[in-house]
Amino acid sequence: MLTEQRKVHKRSSGRSRSSWWLVAKNDDGPFEVLTVDGGYTLPVFSGEGEAELFSWLREVPEHGWEVHQVSVEELASVLWGPCLGVGFVALDASIGIFDGEDAELPGLSREDFLDWIVPRSL
Repeated sequence: MLTEQRKVHKRSSGRSRSSWWLVAKNDDGPFEVLTVDGGYTLPVFSGEGEAELFSWLREVPEHGWEVHQVSVEELASVLWGPCLGVGFVALDASIGIFDGEDAELPGLSREDFLDWIVPRSL
């Protein structure tokens, strides 16, 4: 019962959220978004602090990566465009998850995440 309540809360909070944070860079070219697991997983953050910590722990600022706030529409555009090959969206992922530790990733499949954040037309 509690798990079902969490799912309902998560679904409703995803649609009401107006912005998310990604780690990305734009070096005089197209916007490039950081993915992990060989491009299969897109880390997405609900807060700037979580994204900054993840970025700092992975030492990506040294390579031109920065935290960017994006709207729901921009995030959906990233998932339908440059990150079309992503299969999983990791939500507020900690650095340890991507360092070979055997842990269940907090997140959703790309399709389920898009269904969660993009309201369907009636």
